Amino acid sequence: MAEEPEGILVAPPQVQVPAESPDEDSEDDLETVPLRRPLNRAASRQRFREFRYEDAAGPRDVLRHLQELAGQWLRPDIHTKEQIVEMLVQEQFQAVLPEELRAWALRCQPGVRITG
Repeated sequence: MAEEPEGILVAPPQVQVPAESPDEDSEDDLETVPLRRPLNRAASRQRFREFRYEDAAGPRDVLRHLQELAGQWLRPDIHTKEQIVEMLVQEQFQAVLPEELRAWALRCQPGVRITG
């Protein structure tokens, strides 16, 4: 996996997940992997956006990691569906704006964090 930025993670708890083999349902086939808990939403978003196929052991592992990272970033346990949609729309809005409009949007909407 990609190298983790220093100071972003707390001590990771362990979770058991099924091994890649779809035909085996035995507890002997469980592997232990750390759950990473980024300390802030910006770090969580960055980890989600920077995750690559090469960082995982196949398509199932990619999907599992993306689901975990999305949950850490969007926090469906504390945000409503409307808030999550708003976060996604704001991010995409900021991503498609030309650079000069990003600066304008930041001045006009100081509560909106514009990332690039």
